[in-house]
Amino acid sequence: MKPADHPFAKLSPLAVRLPALWILGVALIKLVAGSPADIPVFIRENPLSQALGEQLNFQLIVAVELSFALIALFVPRVGWWLVSALLTIFVGVLLKLIAEGSTSCGCFGGAISLSPYAMLAIDGSLFAFLLFTRPWQAIPAAPLPMARVALAAIVGAVVPFVALPLIDGARRKPATPATDAPVTQPSSTSTGESATSTPKLPTPPALPQLPKTNTPPANARPNSADGFLVPSFDASGKWKLPDSLPRWARLRPPEWIGKSIHETDLAVWMDTRAYPEDGTWILYLETCSHCADYLKALEANFANDPKLYVFVRLATDKDETEQVVKIKPPGEQAALPKEVTWVVGPELPPWELVLEGGVVRSATRHGD
Repeated sequence: MKPADHPFAKLSPLAVRLPALWILGVALIKLVAGSPADIPVFIRENPLSQALGEQLNFQLIVAVELSFALIALFVPRVGWWLVSALLTIFVGVLLKLIAEGSTSCGCFGGAISLSPYAMLAIDGSLFAFLLFTRPWQAIPAAPLPMARVALAAIVGAVVPFVALPLIDGARRKPATPATDAPVTQPSSTSTGESATSTPKLPTPPALPQLPKTNTPPANARPNSADGFLVPSFDASGKWKLPDSLPRWARLRPPEWIGKSIHETDLAVWMDTRAYPEDGTWILYLETCSHCADYLKALEANFANDPKLYVFVRLATDKDETEQVVKIKPPGEQAALPKEVTWVVGPELPPWELVLEGGVVRSATRHGD
């Protein structure tokens, strides 16, 4: 049968363009509202992604999606297999997210929260429709418009690298102090009696002012969208946030082992000097069910195993609407700026840091 006589000769190009438009829209939303944190951990933590770095890896992923989608829109005869390849990968990623119990696919960045099940239903339906129309048979063969293919590929590849700095610059927000002050939280033990508040240790002496530099030390990687950042202090030696807040910042607790907590990435985003240097620091998310279960278990066991805790909340703009953490043991409270998206690895919170004399002795991920 000739392609022109195929029953899906007119329908098949539409079946290719529909998922291409969907992928294009999702990629653009991700570019505007997303960050490396939206990439599933098992993808952004593979050796290649780690070698590229969070920012470049994010830009390349969006570039591939945009390029493949644009080629499929303008040249369905070539683009159908590119879109098919993307949808195959998407379906595999979504199935793994479902198996891990994820509640959001992260496809739209922070703009839209869509469950992996819903995203799988959409991607799967579009993929099934595309395959049903058999574009490899139905779309007529013709001289390949190489110029059109090349232009679509170039535009898609360039957009993330040009647009992302402009978007980040437009969204740049002035730094504001974290809302949680270093206070001690009362709690109830499993017997219903009030637990004794943990006394706050004296504030360690102020550290000398450290210069902010864009030149990372040996073997260091950029820790935010702004590149390499170090703790900032004003003229009086008082800690302060960076002058403006980037869209995202990375936190990798295993890399802090053996270092002073004041020399880690965490010290860029909170005044680590205001909290006890001997104790257990917990990094958690208010919207994380694993964190909620872990903190609840710590609270239930606090009477038998009391510790000096510092709870560091990786704040988000969804804390009030999607909060699942309801209870914590007694301890000091800290919050990182909610305007920043926290890219935590190699696994998601909760993370437990054990400090001795201000030095991170261990970093353990809990909550599975």
